[in-house]
Amino acid sequence: MSDDTKVCPVCAETIKAAAIKCRFCNTDLAVFAAEREAATERPLFTGHPAATYTVGQWLLVLMTLGLAYLPYWLKSRATTYQITTQRIRVERGLLSKTKDTIELFRIDHFDVRKPLRMRLVGHGLLHLRSSDPNFPTVTLYGIPNLEHLADTLRDCSLRERTRRNVTTLVQA
Repeated sequence: MSDDTKVCPVCAETIKAAAIKCRFCNTDLAVFAAEREAATERPLFTGHPAATYTVGQWLLVLMTLGLAYLPYWLKSRATTYQITTQRIRVERGLLSKTKDTIELFRIDHFDVRKPLRMRLVGHGLLHLRSSDPNFPTVTLYGIPNLEHLADTLRDCSLRERTRRNVTTLVQA
């Protein structure tokens, strides 16, 4: 095989390197590459929420000379978010762990809430409602760039629904 040829990823026939469509199996190579890219799971956020995410928490930490920060920090370390292009995993607990997973195609509604007490320190809540009966709501908080993450999750959710051929029924 030379530099001006490549192998078709579908039928394994040798085709021109500049080809956008395979002449043997008639596969659109750009669409095939895009579908393969959409099917791979990529991380969007992995980590813990912020320890203090409201003005009231910060005031309490200041009034107690930092002692109140310890329980907030422990609560933050007890929660781990792993958000990918296909699912959201929430792990809770320090000694005993509880892991909840929700697939993005099951999420029906994305709601970003920014109460004043959180907005003053640059945080907000992302409230997700799903069609999963075992995990009907998810609330994410203390994540940087939450509005951008919500938009990205919405796009990923729509892409997953299309990829899996999922439709939702709306009750009138």
